[in-house]
Amino acid sequence: MQNFVTEETSLYQQLFDEMFDRFNLSAKVVAKQAGVSEVLISRFRKGKADLGTRKFLALLGAVPIEAREWYLSQLLGAKPGVSLQKLVSAASAVERVEIINLIAHSFLEDRKTTGTSELISSAV
Repeated sequence: MQNFVTEETSLYQQLFDEMFDRFNLSAKVVAKQAGVSEVLISRFRKGKADLGTRKFLALLGAVPIEAREWYLSQLLGAKPGVSLQKLVSAASAVERVEIINLIAHSFLEDRKTTGTSELISSAV
């Protein structure tokens, strides 16, 4: 019989384990709310077992929203509901000047590596 569980812990399992530690989550409470066993959660956190989609989503749904958002942002590399426009709008005047300078410098670098006509035609 083929062994589907590897010895290495996957990133999504490592982050799940870190989420439990970071947010002081109780495996007993989360297991009860998600309808899965504490043993399964423990094995998953240690990389000894994998979960099906239904159980995984049930576990994610059983943790507080802050923990869920942290987990997904770490896993996917993006924060839910955060856009560049919102970040710039929330920035201070000094931060906005820094942003404009960064954008200007990036255009100057692009201009050095590509011709001016190429840069203008690609912007149109």
